[in-house]
Amino acid sequence: MNGQSRTFVKQVQVDLLALSDTDLNRTIHQWVDGKNTEGVYPGVAEDTLRALGYTRVLLAGETRTSLPIDDPEAAQEMSVSWQPPTSTELRALLSAMDVNLFAQHVIALAYTSLHAMYPEWYDGLTFNAHLANYLRQIRTNWPSRPVDIATTRNSYVR
Repeated sequence: MNGQSRTFVKQVQVDLLALSDTDLNRTIHQWVDGKNTEGVYPGVAEDTLRALGYTRVLLAGETRTSLPIDDPEAAQEMSVSWQPPTSTELRALLSAMDVNLFAQHVIALAYTSLHAMYPEWYDGLTFNAHLANYLRQIRTNWPSRPVDIATTRNSYVR
């Protein structure tokens, strides 16, 4: 990752951490999969969920010894439920991430979640600049109020 990329990733991290606890949790959870209320996130890698503080919840009747640790295909077929972190846990984990981990887990997650909605954000530096601006829009609006999509779409970071 070059210097300019590192700078934009760090700026996204700063802007994300500047959100209120409510907005931070809602934003990350929407990126993970805000439509899913059952704790099952098939489109998100387990290492990303763990990096963000999500913890695996044992399903009724399941024991730790029954988990197919040695059989990745069986593990993928199982319905796995995840509990989101508290605001304090999430903020601490995001604060402690270095730029590379933040890009690998958070930027990639945001890109997967937002790119279809905002294809004009492209990718790489351009996406990161728009993402930082998007997070600033969340922060400057009334706390915990949805972002005005029209404003966010037309705002450019220079």
